[in-house]
Amino acid sequence: MVVVTFTLDDVKELGISKEKFIETLNNLGAPTEEIAGKIASELSPNRPDWFSKYGMFRAMQSYLGKETGLKEYKIKKGNYVVIVDKSVKNIRPCSLCAVVTDLKLTDEKVEDLLQLQEKLMLTLGRKTRKFGLGFFDLNKITFPVKYTTMEPEKIIYKPLNYPKVANAKEILEKHAKGWEHGHLIKHLEKYPLYIDSAGKVLVLIPIVNSEELGMINDNTNSLFVEVTGNDMNAVTQALNIVITTLIDMGGTAYSVQMHYPDKKFESLDMKDRKMKLDLDFLDKILGVKFNKSDVVRSLKRMGYGIDGDYIVIPRYRADVMHFVDIVEDIAIVYGYNSFEPSLPNFFTKGEVLENYDRIDEVMRNMGFIELKNFILTNKEKVAVVEPNANLEEISNPVTTEYTVLRPNLITSMLEAFALNKMRGLPQNLYEIGNVYVDKLERRFIFGVMGKDVDFSVVRGYLQTLFTELGMQLELRKQPNNLFDKEVSSIVFNKGRNHGVFGKVNKDVLRKFLLEDYDVFLGEFTF
Repeated sequence: MVVVTFTLDDVKELGISKEKFIETLNNLGAPTEEIAGKIASELSPNRPDWFSKYGMFRAMQSYLGKETGLKEYKIKKGNYVVIVDKSVKNIRPCSLCAVVTDLKLTDEKVEDLLQLQEKLMLTLGRKTRKFGLGFFDLNKITFPVKYTTMEPEKIIYKPLNYPKVANAKEILEKHAKGWEHGHLIKHLEKYPLYIDSAGKVLVLIPIVNSEELGMINDNTNSLFVEVTGNDMNAVTQALNIVITTLIDMGGTAYSVQMHYPDKKFESLDMKDRKMKLDLDFLDKILGVKFNKSDVVRSLKRMGYGIDGDYIVIPRYRADVMHFVDIVEDIAIVYGYNSFEPSLPNFFTKGEVLENYDRIDEVMRNMGFIELKNFILTNKEKVAVVEPNANLEEISNPVTTEYTVLRPNLITSMLEAFALNKMRGLPQNLYEIGNVYVDKLERRFIFGVMGKDVDFSVVRGYLQTLFTELGMQLELRKQPNNLFDKEVSSIVFNKGRNHGVFGKVNKDVLRKFLLEDYDVFLGEFTF
């Protein structure tokens, strides 16, 4: 969860009582209470536009009827140019920038911006794996700016919160942000960076800004904003949220000319998204018969626009992906306490999964930690482990991160090890989850990662599991592209093939930046 705090001055700014302020936020779905003279609101990550108090002010003013309907955000065409070099294509190929001037920043506004930056990268940016976001002092930058790559030893600047000038290699080894995010680029021969025409480094992507250009404070009146990552949809959403927030702070926004190797375009896409109003679907989901005029009023109170039979979705609403998301907003205005509860007139009994319940118990007793992963993934991730997999693809995916149903649990397990490799060893993890191979099926996987892991110890875990399930463990050696030849087996019980078990080979581990570790995996169907 993300927590946003408000002062009593913030309450006065809206012109309502403290009690009404708290009640409004609770009604909007943000649990809120007063703590030590401040008002703290707990937010779900699905509303990234609320990570700034200005985004929440906008929502509250609309909900309270002070400024209803679609808010207009004007974008001017700027003369700023960013050149995206072809060398970043296979690293972080998606980048968008914008400029905001006429700002009157205060310490409070700077703090709010930095919180917005941090929370966007943590949630929507998946801890900077999908994108990173940076603010820079426009007045210190010489255009055009270039997004390119350089050898680590040649990237030299003084990073934020660091005592001296350093090269990129040292920054990854000794800077706190290098420790946190360095695994994303340290395997590369050349590192991605933003550099201006005067040769000044803006940022080592996605690690840390330079102190000279990336330090913003109450004296900063104009900002250059950069969002760079792997998913253009997420990059666009993040930039829209940031720019609308800066406009709400009183700034004037300008688009930037993005010069990619194969195309040129203006960076800010503030065109309206529209979705058809479906009253029948609304009535079916909420169980209430609404008339169109009431629905229109409700939509305007939640910041939407109306164009005939179409709903105009604000560009900062990254969470609206389906009409059911709009239904939820209508329910908020209607009031959840206004719905009359009713019990269903039917009864169903779920399938008993006794084996998997027992597996869960045994693995916990052996000290393993459970993983919970999405069944959705993408082709590129699957191809690392299973390049010839027959994949079930999703029609019209909303993000490039989730385009297929996963055919195995192995990819998710290796990703988990890659993300947590700095958190202490050994690591013993397991997951019980669904995969899709011609049909939906349930599988179990366990993994052990460490330094010099003893095969007999890992085999002992497997033996214990089978014994507790009342099964006889039989390992039959068989080569597998995933495992080392000498430690690669098919697992049987009384002649039935239950899955595979082995030590992951270094070629596969290298693709997850785990080549310095031993990793044993076993994936099974029971």
